[in-house]
Amino acid sequence: MSHFLEALNRPSNAYHKRYKGIAWLLVAITILIVTVLDSLLRKAADTSFQIDGPQLLKTIVLGVASYLLICTVMWLVCKCFGSKTNIQSYIQTWGISFFPNIICSIVVAITEVYFYLFWNSTLWGMVLSAIFVGVLLWKIILYVLFLREVAGLAKSRLLGAFVVIAILIAVMAALNGYVGLKTPIL
Repeated sequence: MSHFLEALNRPSNAYHKRYKGIAWLLVAITILIVTVLDSLLRKAADTSFQIDGPQLLKTIVLGVASYLLICTVMWLVCKCFGSKTNIQSYIQTWGISFFPNIICSIVVAITEVYFYLFWNSTLWGMVLSAIFVGVLLWKIILYVLFLREVAGLAKSRLLGAFVVIAILIAVMAALNGYVGLKTPIL
């Protein structure tokens, strides 16, 4: 539990200590929320909804593949910008940045299934907007910390890698949506 709290409260320390167990746990939780929780919520809201087991398994596998792909892309881009870190470090630590992904996944799953509860509500609109903006800013901070602490980039190299990877993340997020992962596993 102390590693989990350290990853939450001091991500740079967690990146340095390479808490791969915590990283993979956060990735697994995110993937399960995006796939299984979403299906269960849909089934609870609409009893005629059928959970498609093979499709569920396929999206879980695609979620893991998406995680491995973003780690590989980040490693390649950072390598081009001078990073000396090996690919295993990216795979073992990028998941530490998934706390915001978990919150986003839960909010998206609930709001998509029970959208009628939030429809035309100024209060809920403001709350959800604040959550999404907060989650986005939190993820960006974790992303910059990752590039600095794990990739070992600084100044213009960090900025260059940040921009290139951000563009590639946008493309991969669209691809994640195309294959059925509503909240990207990035």
